[in-house]
Amino acid sequence: MNYLADRYAHYIVHRMLRLEEGEKLTVNADEESMEFSHKVAHEAAESTGVAVSLISIENGRVQSADEIEPSYPAREARGNVMLHLASFVTSEFREDEENDAVSLQKHRLLADPIFLDRRISIPWAVAYVPTASWAEYVYGSGATVDQLYIDLASYLGFDDEDEDFDSTRTLERSLAMRCMTLEKMKIKSLHLESPSLELNLYPSSGAAIGTSAVRLDSGRFFYPSLPCEDIIFPLDYRKGDGWFKSTLPFRFFDKSFQSVDVRIRDGRITRFESEDAKYVKRFLNIDDKSSALSELILCENLTRCADFPLSFGIPLLDRMRTSEIVFGGVSPEHITLKDENELDSYGLNTSFARLEIPVGSRELCVTALLEDGREELIYEDGLFASEIQ
Repeated sequence: MNYLADRYAHYIVHRMLRLEEGEKLTVNADEESMEFSHKVAHEAAESTGVAVSLISIENGRVQSADEIEPSYPAREARGNVMLHLASFVTSEFREDEENDAVSLQKHRLLADPIFLDRRISIPWAVAYVPTASWAEYVYGSGATVDQLYIDLASYLGFDDEDEDFDSTRTLERSLAMRCMTLEKMKIKSLHLESPSLELNLYPSSGAAIGTSAVRLDSGRFFYPSLPCEDIIFPLDYRKGDGWFKSTLPFRFFDKSFQSVDVRIRDGRITRFESEDAKYVKRFLNIDDKSSALSELILCENLTRCADFPLSFGIPLLDRMRTSEIVFGGVSPEHITLKDENELDSYGLNTSFARLEIPVGSRELCVTALLEDGREELIYEDGLFASEIQ
């Protein structure tokens, strides 16, 4: 799979981070992903003309640091970029386990901390490196890394040598325009309907409709993760009613759940039927807002990764398969408030935990009730309405 590994390294450097000439990249990686990290570092150094710092980290501590030089005289660095190459972390659910940050992070259930005075100032990204443990989580015992590389290449599109580099710019502009159009509509509430759900949700006025793509104040944009197909509606956790059934498998603690049936009243889960009640009980009791709504994520159902039948076990990847309902902590990057003391008064969820559940389908329709009393169909049969394109 050396060819696909090389293509993946190219994809991270040029399509996720969109590294520019002269930018200084720092890569953090553990021992398991170190071989692949050298591919990324060499690709970046040759592209930017600047030495790449490669930092080996184990158990949160720096083990070694190396500089990967370009094959020609290095240029002067003019900006910093960060990349974390992560290994898939296996986890085991234990009923006596503490609900601390280490445990939740291991299970991929930890929400991002909210620090409104620490906005993103440099490009950064997290990319996961195919490993044997990740392959076995997705496919079962005996699965190979080769199998995972093949599916990731198809899902992400990094095997396509004809893919236009500027397609990532076109995608970012399209997502930004879609968010802008939705913001201008001044949506008061959202009604979602399909054979697997009926929900009434309420966007929070303390945060903006956004996407995973990030544009810095300087105008520089990048993708903290790819693929990027999502439109994110931060919700008021104090409101929201209805029911839904999950439509795709998703990671919940240490295993892939196939189906759940959820009821919501006043923004909180009132019933959560699943294949294992102890997992549900643990999550709902993490803190006082883990059972409350935080976001609606809409993804169209005609994308490259739509309806991928398996769970990769990593929320940032899995969320692009279809639309999702999110419980627990809201995404900090979409908050428009300046004072953290105002978060609760705007209904923004500050839970320590976060759970994303897939609910989308080709029959999903979303109607927006606007502040002026009009109703607008913004999403129909798994696609955004033509006015939102």
